[in-house]
Amino acid sequence: MMINENTSLSEIDVIKNEEQLLTFIPKSVLGSLFKNFSITFFMLKPDKQYGYRFLYMGKSVERLLGFKSMDFVSDAGLWLRLIHDQDRPFLLKNGRRHLEHKYQKLTYRMKNCEGKYRWLRDELHPVFKDGKLDYFVGLWVDVSDEKSFEELSKENMTRFQTLIAASGQIIWSTDASGQVVEDVPGWRAFTGQSLEQVKGEGWLSSIHPEDLLNVQKAWNHALATKTDFKGEFRIRRHDGVYRWFIVRAVPVRNEGVGVHGWIGACADITEQVEREELLENYAARLEQSNRDLQEFAYIASHDLQEPARKILAFGDRLFAKYKNRLDEQGADYLKRMMNASKRMQNLINSLLTLSRVETRGKPFERIDLSRIVDEVISDLELNIKQVKGQINTEKLPSIEADETQIYQLFENLIRNALKFHRKDVTPRIKVYCSKKRSNNRRVTIVVEDNGIGIETQYADRIFKPFQRLHARDEYERSGMGLAICRRIVERHHGKIYFESELNKGTKFFVELPVKQKKEKI
Repeated sequence: MMINENTSLSEIDVIKNEEQLLTFIPKSVLGSLFKNFSITFFMLKPDKQYGYRFLYMGKSVERLLGFKSMDFVSDAGLWLRLIHDQDRPFLLKNGRRHLEHKYQKLTYRMKNCEGKYRWLRDELHPVFKDGKLDYFVGLWVDVSDEKSFEELSKENMTRFQTLIAASGQIIWSTDASGQVVEDVPGWRAFTGQSLEQVKGEGWLSSIHPEDLLNVQKAWNHALATKTDFKGEFRIRRHDGVYRWFIVRAVPVRNEGVGVHGWIGACADITEQVEREELLENYAARLEQSNRDLQEFAYIASHDLQEPARKILAFGDRLFAKYKNRLDEQGADYLKRMMNASKRMQNLINSLLTLSRVETRGKPFERIDLSRIVDEVISDLELNIKQVKGQINTEKLPSIEADETQIYQLFENLIRNALKFHRKDVTPRIKVYCSKKRSNNRRVTIVVEDNGIGIETQYADRIFKPFQRLHARDEYERSGMGLAICRRIVERHHGKIYFESELNKGTKFFVELPVKQKKEKI
């Protein structure tokens, strides 16, 4: 069927080409398209002075650049003056416009009437007559937004690459099956492998032989389950040295397609691993040293008990049998020797107790703190009567602890509260649970007295072994009681601290877990 301008659209089934399409589009519609869309049509013809000059310029150029169409037709040099300086080298030759006699697509910047540059895509179609170029039919398309997005993408990519470089991480990617198909420059730079060596699963050859099997298993599992991959292993550097890396990879998913690739990052953690190994070795040596010291203290204090007992025993015999034969000075010497021996025996026993906190501790079990404190008060009945002291207790909770050591803890604290009382003041001691400092995981027991108090300058010394804050003739103690308390509390994963006001009293706070972690005895 022949189609002409009189043919009705209802008479045909399909329009087969552009010529037929133009038959049915009114000229008014075409004019509106040229005017309203960001496309400007023009015609160029060769020119001796300028290379080419506009024969026709579409009216939509006014919306595009702000100039009237006849400005370009009447002023052949206008186009040259509007071109961005950086784009002139590839557009001009000897100051004239240069074009190859073929279809071409160019992108460059032109200044609009406000002095701002717009990016244009220039498409030129040559028209020949008798084998010679007659003119060009062309169009301009504003691609400024596209260029802005492209520049922004480049800028963001540069920033991303700079960030990656600054972080020292190696970024890599694979296809959905875990095969390397694209270049991984960071990996190649570190390992020294070529792209051909890395491709597929070639990257695995840089993994340390001792780590390779675990890496393959973990990687295959991630591929099969389409889940994140994470591992710590050694990678061979280009100089043959292995470095520790933490490696993570995540699947890249497309909606409706599933996983279509993987992106991963490798971060060098060699220094961290070396520090951890150093700390582990140091901790192991320190732990062994502590065990040795504790064992030595136990053995030494245990072995020192026998000579101390003999000194006291023979001193007693000497005093009983020969006291009437000694003069006043000799009796004084003997008395001093006996007192020194008793102090030595007390120190040995305290040192033995301190060493046994860790080495001879019993398993943790559920105990009633109220019962333990009541037993301590009962056993200290004689001491309480001697100083005419008063002890008030409130209901205390139950916790998991070593019963013997908790007894020692409160026995020391209450005994100290009785010992360090003010003269002519009735010792009053309260033992209670601080509700403000307790919760369902930890309890804080307070032992409060109205004694002589502790100066704040001694806060760092008071819990250390053999630290005495008063002269021996004032208060007879070994200086080990609070050190033993602290060791017991630390073994129970707790804290001990105090608040005190001189000549008004002291509060010792004992913070302990309600439930203990399982401990190997």
